Amino acid sequence: MDTKSRIMEETFKLFLKKGFVDVSLNDIRKASTITTGGFYYHFDSKDTLLVAVIEKYIFNYFNSTIRQIRDFEGTPKEKLKTVILSIIGETQLSESSEKIDYRTLHLLLMEGVQKYEIISKHYTEFYYNLLNFIKDVLDEGAAQDIIRRDIDSTELATVIQTSMVGTVLMWIAMPEMPIENRMNSNIDHLWNYITK
Repeated sequence: MDTKSRIMEETFKLFLKKGFVDVSLNDIRKASTITTGGFYYHFDSKDTLLVAVIEKYIFNYFNSTIRQIRDFEGTPKEKLKTVILSIIGETQLSESSEKIDYRTLHLLLMEGVQKYEIISKHYTEFYYNLLNFIKDVLDEGAAQDIIRRDIDSTELATVIQTSMVGTVLMWIAMPEMPIENRMNSNIDHLWNYITK
C-alpha cells in the first residue's frame, strides 16, 4: 500500500474510533508512521484529508453500490432489498483490514454532517441519489405490472427511504435489535402494500 493510501486508511480508522474533531494531526502521523513533512507532502490540511477519506471510504462505497445494483438482473423487490441491505451492512476498508459496521459509520457521518459543510453536501447528494434509485425501481415494478399504479412513485420512494433511515436510527438507539431482520421485515410489509 502506498503512503497516501496508508494515511487515508489509518485516518479513517481513527475517525471511526474517536470521531472527526478528536483526531489530531499528531494522531494521524503516529498511526500512519509518517513525519509532519510526509503528511503535508500528500495533504495540505487535515480538512483536505477528511474530505478525501470521506469521499473514498463512505460516499464512493455508497454510490458504487447503487450503480452496481442498477445493473443487477433481479426483480424490483430484490433490487430494493439488495441496495438497502448493502448500504447498511458491514464494509471492509481493504483486504488486510477489519470490517467496519454501519452503526459506527452512521454515527461518524452524523457528526460530520453537523460539523462539516462538505460532508453535509455529500450526504444530501447521496440521499437524493438513493431516492432516485428507489423511484426508478418502483417505476420498473409498475411498468412490469407488479406494483400498483395508483401510488405516486416519488412519494412512495420517500416513504421507503424514510422507513430505512428510521430503522437505522432505531438501531443506533437500540443496537441489540438485528437491523437486517428489521429492514427485511419493513421492506416486506411495504412491498405487500404496494403490489397488486
